Amino acid sequence: MDRPSYEPAPSLQNLCSGHMGDESLQAWRQMFHTFLKQQRKIEEMLAPYDLALSQFEGLAKIAWQPGVIQQDLVHHLLVTKGNVGALVDRLESAGLVERRADPNDRRANRLFLTKAGESLLVELFEKHRTMVREMFRPLSPAQHRTLSSLLKMIEPPAE
Repeated sequence: MDRPSYEPAPSLQNLCSGHMGDESLQAWRQMFHTFLKQQRKIEEMLAPYDLALSQFEGLAKIAWQPGVIQQDLVHHLLVTKGNVGALVDRLESAGLVERRADPNDRRANRLFLTKAGESLLVELFEKHRTMVREMFRPLSPAQHRTLSSLLKMIEPPAE
């Protein structure tokens, strides 16, 4: 059976081809494409550990701020309370994180890495550091600073 041919509307063709001269859209597309490729590499590094990127980020936040409350993870990971609850449940079930009641607020749980969580994170941080260094190897230190500065300029404000 033959497929019907499809011709996009002229206005859609103009929009799609018109972005080729739009430097902002080209830069955004490159940034997004690069981000997705690098994210995939990190996800592949985490796969043998049965960890999602959000779980790795959660473990890292808990390591940087032992005793963080779940609500703070919501803001750091840019996800919902329900997502953080499920994420912490999985990390706790895996023996990587423990919840401790906040002595000053019965509604809050403070999060801490277990010894297994600490050991795993040390290993993952080393692998992650190696990946990031390799990723940025083509750039000079000055270019690292410039890239960081430029990205900060376009980062949306915190909500």
